[in-house]
Amino acid sequence: MGVKNCPECGKLFMENPSGLCPACYKQEEIYEHKIGEYLREFGKSSVEEIHKATGVKEKVILRMLKSGRLFAEGQNLVNYPCDMCGAPIYEGRLCSKCGSDFTKQVRKTWKTDEPSVDSQRGVRMYTKNAKD
Repeated sequence: MGVKNCPECGKLFMENPSGLCPACYKQEEIYEHKIGEYLREFGKSSVEEIHKATGVKEKVILRMLKSGRLFAEGQNLVNYPCDMCGAPIYEGRLCSKCGSDFTKQVRKTWKTDEPSVDSQRGVRMYTKNAKD
């Protein structure tokens, strides 16, 4: 483990699984409780609505979402904007439309009319067995 700066306050701290200094982690737990109470009372909400009602920064709410701290037994209660178009989504980074568009673009980019040199030769991968 090393020393790094807290992404929230900038203080030095010993690295830990939360990625935050102890003071910011305690504050995030308070925020999590505050957001949990809000979601129990109002149900499904957007990140912006939660921010306005609780005062918790949107950046903090998104970090909690990505770490899986704001889910209730298989239910996605918080929507946030798609990274490409901004449509509200409940999981992942892209809405289904942008995800399928992205997949089509990737397939189109990698699709070629000529067979590749590798497919003609038969590319192989070899591994070495580790000795116990």
